[in-house]
Amino acid sequence: MKLHSCQNCWFNGLQYGALGLALGYCVRHKKILNAPDGTTCGLHLRKDLTLIRAIEVSKIHEEKYPIEFVCRINDGIYYDSDISDDQKDIELLKKDSVADTVTDYGELGSTIESLAQLKAMTGARAELAMLSLGRGYTNNCVLRDGKWTSGVHLYWWSRMRLTYIPKIEVTDLRNVGAIQLSRQIELTLWSLIMLRLTFIEDIVTYARQQGDPLGEVPSLTEQAALSLDNFNLRSLAKWIKSKAIPQLDAHLSRSRYVELANELHSERENADAQPGGPADLWGCAALRPTNR
Repeated sequence: MKLHSCQNCWFNGLQYGALGLALGYCVRHKKILNAPDGTTCGLHLRKDLTLIRAIEVSKIHEEKYPIEFVCRINDGIYYDSDISDDQKDIELLKKDSVADTVTDYGELGSTIESLAQLKAMTGARAELAMLSLGRGYTNNCVLRDGKWTSGVHLYWWSRMRLTYIPKIEVTDLRNVGAIQLSRQIELTLWSLIMLRLTFIEDIVTYARQQGDPLGEVPSLTEQAALSLDNFNLRSLAKWIKSKAIPQLDAHLSRSRYVELANELHSERENADAQPGGPADLWGCAALRPTNR
């Protein structure tokens, strides 16, 4: 996996490593990515890194590549064949249900509605899209002086699924490589579950920056790396259940989640009631509390 390529970027919700479609889609540039393993741009944020490190690397990346367009990694040059915004191509891509939601992301003025749709879908690819785009959504909210709780519903949904191991079908894989299919599926599942932990760690980091008790939880990805010596899904699930979840729940229980969710919803209703209330766009609308 080329770590600085479009397939490993927050803004491409259709791919991550071996998981996803053959084509990607960038929600920032609004382009189909025909060669996502060989392209990048200066807006790139790595899926495989936690928040602080991803931002640090992104600043270095921006110095080398343009932010205005998608280019080749090897020479920084734009090639027409690497991307497409042709409506016929878009319509073909939208025949896939996950891609349909991803390509509509922000188009109707509500990014959070797209995330809610992805949350309601089944399958590993829908979860990948929600986690990937959710990282960009929450980061954008915080950058616009928003509260860390803008991502609290996505956090809670991910928390409730932490030990769940989804099914990955052969048709969910964009490539296999020189390993057995069963091993590739296991490694892909590992990557997806670690992406859940990474997203949750993002929220913990925002909470820490804003002085919330949730921010007291130490790095989950570092703890996992130190506690597990191989890529074994059963061991990872056991560690999450016995170590990660108790730490998270000690700082954000269900009752506190409901309280924060209701506060967030009230603030949103008050903002909407004001003349010229905020449009969502890349913004920070609140989902309603979820019972899951």
